[in-house]
Amino acid sequence: MASAAGIRGLPGARLVSPIYAGVFAASLAAGAALFWFDGNPRALLLAVGGVLALIVLLAFPELALAVYVVIGDVKGDDRVASLVPVDLTLVLAVILIFGIALNFLRGKRIVAMPAIYFLLLALALLMTVSLAYTPVFEAGLEKLGRFLTVTAIAIVAPFFVLGTPRAMQRFLFGFAIAAYAICAYSLTELGGEARLATPSNNTIGLGHIACALIVLIWFAVVPRFSFPQRIFTYLLLIVPGVALIGSGSRGPAIALAAVLFVSLFFYRRLLLDLAFVVAAGILALPFIHVPASSLDYLATLAGSRSTAALLSFRGELLEHGWKLLQQHPLLGAGIQGFRFYSPNAGVYNWPHNIFLEIACEIGIPAAMLALLLFGGALRESLRQLEDRDSPHHVLAQLAAALLLVGIVNAVNTGDINSDRSTWLFVSLVFVAGGLRSRARSECALHAESNRPVPA
Repeated sequence: MASAAGIRGLPGARLVSPIYAGVFAASLAAGAALFWFDGNPRALLLAVGGVLALIVLLAFPELALAVYVVIGDVKGDDRVASLVPVDLTLVLAVILIFGIALNFLRGKRIVAMPAIYFLLLALALLMTVSLAYTPVFEAGLEKLGRFLTVTAIAIVAPFFVLGTPRAMQRFLFGFAIAAYAICAYSLTELGGEARLATPSNNTIGLGHIACALIVLIWFAVVPRFSFPQRIFTYLLLIVPGVALIGSGSRGPAIALAAVLFVSLFFYRRLLLDLAFVVAAGILALPFIHVPASSLDYLATLAGSRSTAALLSFRGELLEHGWKLLQQHPLLGAGIQGFRFYSPNAGVYNWPHNIFLEIACEIGIPAAMLALLLFGGALRESLRQLEDRDSPHHVLAQLAAALLLVGIVNAVNTGDINSDRSTWLFVSLVFVAGGLRSRARSECALHAESNRPVPA
């Protein structure tokens, strides 16, 4: 009997090498695909593209997380929804879970969750207990299920897929590309009467995405260049800037103004740049054909004579939530109770404030848990910003800016489940802190190993 070495030495043995086996498998798969799709090139291209996208997202789950944050503002388009027979949010959730599992198998680094995240377990427990007295058990169970799955993935996944600076860079780049595409899509409606919106026809969602994209460009791209070079980088702000104005979303506009103002404390040299960008935007606005309805709605920020006029219908939602909280201060009305104790369940969906939503449905103790979590993130962010010499300081600034955007969104339009980006921005602060602590420890260890040994 020939030995294994002898078999490997035979000329024909090369046919079973991994390369030839891969070529054979690819050829077999291509032939099967051609037979299966019966000469339909569009279906075949979609299938091949889907397989390639699946491979990329599994190999780099941080990209899946970037798409996961914005998929809700895309999947409402019938052309997108028709690509797969199931909900795209669930598809990406499954991909993220498998991607995290693959990261474990490959020994990828993760960032430890801080102890303050045990507050989320307590919050979930109180939500579960409220099922005992919620007015409609099925609706409450559905809301709790979404929080424990769809929303929890956005909260927890960053710690498992953003464990290295490169993974964080890929996530931010992927988010920027997806956000830019959504903003560019919205510009096709310029010149019309309706406010600009995402493919899912969400004006507020477009404002959130455009605001986050502008913040990302402002902190991660602009400061890298000198003034003459920065003028060209501001061209990147045109698309998200027009999308933000065209959406007419007041909350994101307020959040962006606050972030840009605070950024001047870190980059005073950008004061002239900001004045240049604002002036250029005002001069160009008449030629962009932004819908008048968008400009009129934004103008209410300065033109409203009273708080009631400024809040409009949202004032009624807040008032209903406050009355419900006064009636059930300790335990709340039960999860999803806001909607079913309202005068019109089809209109009064949520109070447009995450903290009031939690308080009136689950009680003041639950709202305090949420406030402690957000307050802990804010404290961690300030601690990172004070240490300007530590590694990844730009990431700390970006995470702090996104956290501020998320907080403004949470108190203005927030829903505990649909506003997943806000929860993710909270996690990004702690992930940035973990990356900075690890980099500092590695630098200290490297310096210690290079220290000369005394004779």
